[in-house]
Amino acid sequence: MKKGVTYPLKVDTHLSTVSSSVNYNDIECVDIKSNGHYVVKFMYREWVGPLNLMTTQKTSIKISIDLKEQTVTCTHTDKKKTVYRWGEFPNKKETEQNKKEDNPVQYETFLSSNFNSEKYVNDLFTHKTDQQATLHLQYLENRKLGCIDHLKKDVYKNHLIFIGASKEIANSEVDMLDFRNLISDYGNVMSSLQNISISWDHYKVKKSGKIDFEPLSPATEPIQWLTTAPNELSVSIEQREFEVAVGLVEKINKIYESNPKVEIVMQTHPLKDQIENKVRILTDKLMNELRSPLLKANQIKDTISLLVRLSQNDKAKSIFLESRSHAINQAIKKIVFSGDLNRFIGELARVVFNSINSTCNDFTNSFPSYMNSGLVSWIIEELVLISDIFNRQVFILDNFYSISQAIRIIESHCEMMDQTGLSIGFYWNLLLQPHVEQLIVNYEIKIRDSMLHQLMDEKWNGISNWDYEVKSQLNSLPSSLKNSGTPNSIGSNNNNNNSNSNNNNLNNYQSPLVNNNKKVGLTFQQMHQDNLNNMEDIDQGRLKLTSSTIFLNTIIQKFAIDICQIITIDLIPVISQSLGSIFKDYMSYLQNEIQKEHLSDTQCLAIISDSVYIVDDLVSRIATRFEDATGEKLNNLTQLSSLLYSYFESIRDQYSTRKALELVDNSMNWEEQEYQVEEELDPFPKNFIVLSESLDRLAESIQTNVNVESVLPIASRIISEIVNIISNRFESTSNLVFGYGGLQHFILEMKYLATFAGKYPVEDSTFELINTMIRNHKEIYLNNTSDPKPLKTEEYFTSIIDNLVYQKAVYN
Repeated sequence: MKKGVTYPLKVDTHLSTVSSSVNYNDIECVDIKSNGHYVVKFMYREWVGPLNLMTTQKTSIKISIDLKEQTVTCTHTDKKKTVYRWGEFPNKKETEQNKKEDNPVQYETFLSSNFNSEKYVNDLFTHKTDQQATLHLQYLENRKLGCIDHLKKDVYKNHLIFIGASKEIANSEVDMLDFRNLISDYGNVMSSLQNISISWDHYKVKKSGKIDFEPLSPATEPIQWLTTAPNELSVSIEQREFEVAVGLVEKINKIYESNPKVEIVMQTHPLKDQIENKVRILTDKLMNELRSPLLKANQIKDTISLLVRLSQNDKAKSIFLESRSHAINQAIKKIVFSGDLNRFIGELARVVFNSINSTCNDFTNSFPSYMNSGLVSWIIEELVLISDIFNRQVFILDNFYSISQAIRIIESHCEMMDQTGLSIGFYWNLLLQPHVEQLIVNYEIKIRDSMLHQLMDEKWNGISNWDYEVKSQLNSLPSSLKNSGTPNSIGSNNNNNNSNSNNNNLNNYQSPLVNNNKKVGLTFQQMHQDNLNNMEDIDQGRLKLTSSTIFLNTIIQKFAIDICQIITIDLIPVISQSLGSIFKDYMSYLQNEIQKEHLSDTQCLAIISDSVYIVDDLVSRIATRFEDATGEKLNNLTQLSSLLYSYFESIRDQYSTRKALELVDNSMNWEEQEYQVEEELDPFPKNFIVLSESLDRLAESIQTNVNVESVLPIASRIISEIVNIISNRFESTSNLVFGYGGLQHFILEMKYLATFAGKYPVEDSTFELINTMIRNHKEIYLNNTSDPKPLKTEEYFTSIIDNLVYQKAVYN
């Protein structure tokens, strides 16, 4: 703006917030002073001052001139403005269109409650080239600098207004102080008038000779003071003199107590409502003070003390604990989860437990001891809060080492709280127990599903080159962890990835084992395959197991390693139940499979070998591992062992019965005529010799496909079943009449059967059954023959059998 130049003006209706009834056509720059102030002539008046704030003494309107925008803004007393412009007006449509074209940012997007910054950035730059992305970033940088400039201008523009407002506030404070003094003077005057009125009434009554009430004394002054109490309470509350206000309330209550008649009168007097309203306002003010998170310990104590003096103990306790809960929630929301689970849990525990500790100190210093039950309830609520967060963040993992580390962090904070005299570890364990139990149950379900999937593909072929135990991995562990699992050397880098792995199949579970100082992450399938291929020195006496049992051995050892990292004595029942369910399901499946007729002898022996290994070895070894970790035995170990052994007996007996029937049918040629002849037969029990040879071959097959220890019990059971079958067949042929030669031959066969049965630990009942058959048929022969011949002696049969056994040994 140049001196002496007149600028024609027009009203800008788009920028104006109020229209003017008079149009001023021009503005003239009269002078420019050395201090930078302008003198302009506008609205038929002279305006003096800087361009951003020009005033005149003849009106309260202020004007500001923007040389860049070529505008003159008139600000009225009601903050509305009229804007004039010299020069050309910008085309509105073009301005909005250019603004829309130049501004690619849709600001409404950021106002949405569901705004996601990562999604917004991905959507914004997905279809942009590098050059477009660079231009967009440059635009955002320019907009940021523009915002900074606008903020600076607004600050400079409103600076004088702010200073003026500050002066007005200071003047208002002075006026309020004067007003307070006036109110106090008014109260004193009213009190004096009341005293004069009471004295005058007393004087008139005394003069008339009628005394209806007691003479005026200092005892009546507190009653008169009640009329001014509401005003004094209002002043104290507004001046935030809460100690004084509470003292006034106590004074009022003391007047009520010392003057029962006054309290009765006040029940219906309007003054009582005024006093109660002021007390309620005072209480609300103190409650709001107590909600402030900025209070220091001594301020909290003083505020609670005032509320207690107002008989607001319960409300003070509720507000205090609610404010602390709100502060804890806000602090938790500020914790950033950057992928390191242990750091997140540590920060969470620090925030919550430090807040609990400080709250307990403030509570015990401020409230009476009989209110501590409310504090205990609040602590339990906060422990429930952290346990819920813990459950959502930790128990979704399949990495048991990370889970155990997180649990140890919380337990360490509980121990520190114990040192301060607040024992909360018990409550924490109670809250954590259901989540840990559910974790174990879910692990069990995954094992059973994976085991069933493995059994569906089982061919029942025995394998001897499998690892009894993953000793190489376990021996490389620190001694403190050999019974409790293996630390995950990958650490927190896998925590974020593991958070979504709970929906994966157990076969994809990562096993954090250490082998030769080398990190390895083995899945169950990889561990299973490694067990099959990683044996160089094969023990020939080892059980031949099928792939499903080797898989079960692998995953059940992994189960023990993982669970031992988080195990406590309280978890023994659920662990016992889970192990029982896994083993019972597997043995039940074996029992059903052994009944299938299409299985070969080798496959049946493989199933028996599996059952022997589970019953005699795996169950007790896993139970011992848990016992070493806790010092307590599994509570259902005896019952589980008995149940599994009954499954094994059923599997063994079913195989023995079927095999015995097969041996008898294939090895023995039953001819009843041989037993009816009177002449002596050749002393050679051919059928039973063939049967013994078949049984010997079967024993070798069992030794090859199972192991040495399992041969004798199975072979013994087969012999017992063979004897039962022979007995049943002879009993079923009731019309069979033995001749002398046939009976001699039958006795020889039974003696030979008893001889080769003696090679095995056959039950005594089997030998008793053989002797019973011999004795019964002797009696039948003697009873049905009129002139029976004398039977051969024991020495005769013994010599023949010894000779047969010798010949068999020589030729074999």
